[in-house]
Amino acid sequence: MATKILSIDGGGTRGLFPATVLTEIERASGKKITDIFDVIIGSATGGIIASALAGGIDIEVVQDVYLNKARAILPYEFFRQAKLLNPLNFFRSRYSNVGLKRELEWILGTHQTLNTVYERFGEDTIFLFPSLSLNPIIGPRDITSFQPVIFNSAYHRDKSEKLVDVAMKTSAAVINLPVYDHHIEGGNYANDPSVFGLSFALDGKPDREGISRLSNGKLGLDEKASDIHLLSLGCGSDGKSYISKSKLKGRLDWGLGKWQRYLISLVIDSNMVANEYLSRQILPEGNFLRVNAYYKDHDSPEILRNKKLAIDVTDEEQLKAIKAYAEATFERDRDEILDFI
Repeated sequence: MATKILSIDGGGTRGLFPATVLTEIERASGKKITDIFDVIIGSATGGIIASALAGGIDIEVVQDVYLNKARAILPYEFFRQAKLLNPLNFFRSRYSNVGLKRELEWILGTHQTLNTVYERFGEDTIFLFPSLSLNPIIGPRDITSFQPVIFNSAYHRDKSEKLVDVAMKTSAAVINLPVYDHHIEGGNYANDPSVFGLSFALDGKPDREGISRLSNGKLGLDEKASDIHLLSLGCGSDGKSYISKSKLKGRLDWGLGKWQRYLISLVIDSNMVANEYLSRQILPEGNFLRVNAYYKDHDSPEILRNKKLAIDVTDEEQLKAIKAYAEATFERDRDEILDFI
């Protein structure tokens, strides 16, 4: 029997797209997402969705939060909503994280930990949350640097981590939200975290330090690539990181003035493309399925296709359109998705 991995991208309030696809999967299959997948990994907003699933919350509740509470979580401040070079954004993050943490505490409670998650699911469903530690504990020969951290519900090491804190650590988006407990979002290196979920499933190294709770005594599931099916859900792209040939004429020694409109999307999208490429290279053909949206496509709702679409969408009509587009995408790919899982 195949080991099934669910990977959920980062993407701000566009997380409504994968939340809606997951809602449709549950309705069509008659099964809970946590009964379908053996490993669930989510980064940034995908980590928020994963934390809700880990906390025993219905996916429809998560969908409703994205649809109806985005503006409360990311309150609009007129003078803060300009571009990267807005002087105000040089001095503090665009949003407070108070609204996000309040909503997470309302959904998850304040006492759930990764130990609670393990007691609920054991090894039947293991949850992974990428984050980036800004000042990790290092050894005498280690290079001082940021350090990727993958919080794992099946590791003793992480059992005391509160679920709310893990969700905050994986989603602390640079520029948009404050640093949280010395961590920033996992999307900086794993906005598409599929390859990290795959790495855990493949890892057969023995646990020599008592980190893991896994019954096989190893740091990962020690599966073969041929026995893994990986469903990767995106939050949709608006093509901002694409640079047409017509713009690559004349002088190409661009400085920040030219790059600033592409810079954030370019950094995020390039790691997503690389991670998807690696997952496809590692897994046999037919064992990887990517479900994503391109909001500028001809079949996308007009309000998404022809209007500016921020990663931190709070416009009610655009959010409704993302939900509708996710439902249409699932309906179009319904048989392929259900056969895959």
